[in-house]
Order: sequence, then C-alpha cells, then structure tokens
Amino acid sequence: MVVPLLSMWFFGNLYEQVVWNPQLLADPRPGSLVGVFAAGSPVYYYLPWGPLAVVLAVVSGAPRWALSCLALSVAAKILLITQVNPVFRDPAASRDTVHHHAVVWAFGNAVVLVAVAAAILLVQRAQRRPASPA
Repeated sequence: MVVPLLSMWFFGNLYEQVVWNPQLLADPRPGSLVGVFAAGSPVYYYLPWGPLAVVLAVVSGAPRWALSCLALSVAAKILLITQVNPVFRDPAASRDTVHHHAVVWAFGNAVVLVAVAAAILLVQRAQRRPASPA
C-alpha cells in the first residue's frame, strides 16, 4: 500500500511542476494561489496521502535509504509550504517577488520529486527481494 500512496504524492508534485509552476513563472500574479482548503488547493496532494505514505513506510519497515529520501522530501515540502507558498497568496507581494519564489519552488519541488521517486524505487526493490531463509 506504500507505493500507491507515494505515487499519488509523486504525481501531485509532478502536476505542480509541469502545470502550475510554469503558469506562475510565465505570469507571476500576486495573490493568485487558491486558499489553503479551497477546491483545487495543492494541500489535497499532501493531506492525507504524503504523511500516510510516510507513516506506512516506517511501519512496514521500508529500507533506510527509502526513509531517508522520504525525510528529505517531507522537510523540503514543509519548507516550501510554510516559507514559499504564503508569498503566492499575498496580494501585496510584487510580481518580481512572486517570480523569485516560483523559481525557488521549482527547484525545491524538483528535489521532492527526485526524493519521492527514489523512495518508490527503493521500496519496490526491497519488496521484490526474496525473503532470506531462516
């Protein structure tokens, strides 16, 4: 069950990377991001899918490297959501500030994408290994 949940989180981030962020880079309008819990909010990509996938990965005994990748992705997402995201909702922010934060978001989100993809691959590899005989 870990891989499908991680995949949902991955594809939510991928959507942001290839659809939402390029739009923001092309037209950095202050205050353009929807409300936190409004329809279409990116928060639904993370709550509950991201945290639930991380908890299941820990509980199911995912490999340490996969857990390390997930820790990196969670830390990066927390920083992006708490430090960068509010600028997109601020109607008083300048277009230059919004553009700068969109660039930061793009690079930070790329880190998240690579880390989650690596975690998925590491979990799948661990699941394919035959159990060692006792």
